[in-house]
Amino acid sequence: MSAPDLTAATMGSFRDSGSDQHVTLLLGAGASAASGLPGWEELAVRLLRASGSVPDQDAAWLLVNRQDPLLVAEAARRRLGKRWDQYVRAALYSNLNDLSPSPLHIAAASHALAGDLGESTVITLNFDTLIEDAIDEAGDAVTAEPRIDDQRPAGTIPVHHLHGVASVRESQDVVLTLSDFNELLGDPDSWQQRLLIACAKKGAIVIAGTSYRDPDVRRWLHVALAAPDASNALVLLARESFHVTRPEFDQIKEALADQWSAAGLTPVILEDHSDAAQIIRELRHLHAPGYRAPQERAATLWQAHVDSFQDLQQAYSDQLLSDATSLCTAFNVDRLNATLWIADGQGNVARYAAQDRCFRSIDDVRHVPSGHDSQWIAGRALGAEATVFQDLQEGTTSRWGTVFATPIRVELDGLPGIASAVLSVGLPGSAETYFQSTAMWMDTTLDIAVDWGERLVASTGSVSRT
Repeated sequence: MSAPDLTAATMGSFRDSGSDQHVTLLLGAGASAASGLPGWEELAVRLLRASGSVPDQDAAWLLVNRQDPLLVAEAARRRLGKRWDQYVRAALYSNLNDLSPSPLHIAAASHALAGDLGESTVITLNFDTLIEDAIDEAGDAVTAEPRIDDQRPAGTIPVHHLHGVASVRESQDVVLTLSDFNELLGDPDSWQQRLLIACAKKGAIVIAGTSYRDPDVRRWLHVALAAPDASNALVLLARESFHVTRPEFDQIKEALADQWSAAGLTPVILEDHSDAAQIIRELRHLHAPGYRAPQERAATLWQAHVDSFQDLQQAYSDQLLSDATSLCTAFNVDRLNATLWIADGQGNVARYAAQDRCFRSIDDVRHVPSGHDSQWIAGRALGAEATVFQDLQEGTTSRWGTVFATPIRVELDGLPGIASAVLSVGLPGSAETYFQSTAMWMDTTLDIAVDWGERLVASTGSVSRT
């Protein structure tokens, strides 16, 4: 399941939450993990190793797996002393070739930029400034400013960092160890507490990408939501955050929902991080006349292609063949094979058309599960809403060495685009070959994906916004 499978019932959870008055977006570690930054456990391990507190990686994980990482970090801080902030930044950003905002960062930035300043509040538990980067990249005349207080500077979108800031270049008021948290918990009138109380009174609080383990956040939200005039707080729980399979998630998701409900928050069960990003993109449209949930829009797209199957097969196959010519030039190869997949709104993506064949019937089209851990590259590209490469094992029947897949966004009814289709390409050689020449093929691929998005919309009789 992916963003095209978000149902009307799921979106209905947000209708009466106060989201039409004001939205506070609170992003946790999951947002930055998708950009390649370490989670709490990995960060603690890196700090232990850098400080020399333990002899090796195994010993570091032994400590982290058996204790609270906040307590474990105290050992590293004791050893590092005045060098602490420097090593925190090094541990956060080591081994990163590219630091780019994740879909959650981009969705939060888009939401903040879509309305008047003050209509929404952006809060993060993370040290990085990736949300600010996303706002600065998307906003022409609006800039973002990291805040470690509850002030709103004129003309900017403040991003409130509840646990301080540790960018690549500087640190400020980082809250990482148990003693840091204890100090915050000892202040009943902290700016963080005042901010969350004010947000709860204004409208909905939407929480994404956090495990809710931080003791100060639990206390702050408990106090904020206990006020008689407080709105609702909804927490987006993606299976991807828990690193479990679908059968395993089915066994625990009822307990997950119960524990969050008992804590006074409304749980919203999802599959992928991209689902949470799509929900954030939808928030400003929920109360518009004629609003339809992503699943309903995806089902409309799929049904239009079922109804017009015979008319579209040859046309789509011919178009893919034409696209393949452009892609061969871009990838600098003599041959490749392009395929179009379309989400069916039922948790699957279907191999609808290919450059080298025409299917006789819609019954001949293969459906495979979508999602971040799908066994199929098209399913993973749709679930992650990201470009994906996969080397094929030697000895298989495939004549290709690697497969490349990129999502296709589709915009229906003037509502936010959904990654509702995928272009996959079989290529000779290994993925590493193409990683070294991204500039040669990326623009061509993106242009083709945009063209397909508009073509798919046109096939439904609707008009794309792009």
